[in-house]
Amino acid sequence: MVANDEIRHASLRDLSEIGLRLERPFDPKTARPVVQLEIDLPGIDEVLWARAEVSFAILTPMAGRTADGQPRFWCSAGLRLAGVCQRERTLLRDYVVETRRARWVAAG
Repeated sequence: MVANDEIRHASLRDLSEIGLRLERPFDPKTARPVVQLEIDLPGIDEVLWARAEVSFAILTPMAGRTADGQPRFWCSAGLRLAGVCQRERTLLRDYVVETRRARWVAAG
């Protein structure tokens, strides 16, 4: 994820054709309703660039305080993909479909 022209790492928790859920420590200085994403798809050598809009965010208190004495929070955020080129949207759709199919086969 890119915020204020700085790369911010986040953990990808869920992924679909239209959105995703990320988790990371919350930083109110860089929080924005629209973010630029660089998504590294596991298992394939492809990186997707997308613009995403935050649809929800859940903040959970963490231990300790920030350097300026403020409480720390863990953020789980749902993002809706808003700007993805057609080639990358097709790649994402195919990746999600094949991942679901592989899980279904493995489970059953």
